[in-house]
Amino acid sequence: MTSWSSRDQSAYYWVVICKNARFHRHANTMFGHKIPLGETEAVMVPPAISGPFVARCDECNKEYSYGSEDVMRLELTHPESFTPHPLFQDL
Repeated sequence: MTSWSSRDQSAYYWVVICKNARFHRHANTMFGHKIPLGETEAVMVPPAISGPFVARCDECNKEYSYGSEDVMRLELTHPESFTPHPLFQDL
């Protein structure tokens, strides 16, 4: 019998797609690398974000500016070392 771990389970996250397409072109060329911003529920409305915000990619380590139109909800496996983005910590 296997033991249950929350790391093996998926959850919903607010994400943006990393704008460093050149670095990430080796994998997932159709949809880009997702940067998790904060955990959410399956039916939550997008957070109200006024103005652009900066997010750092967990893979290429580059920072880019994103707007509210770039944020989407996605079901992901729990990231290994996840720290919520400051705008998404208290949602």
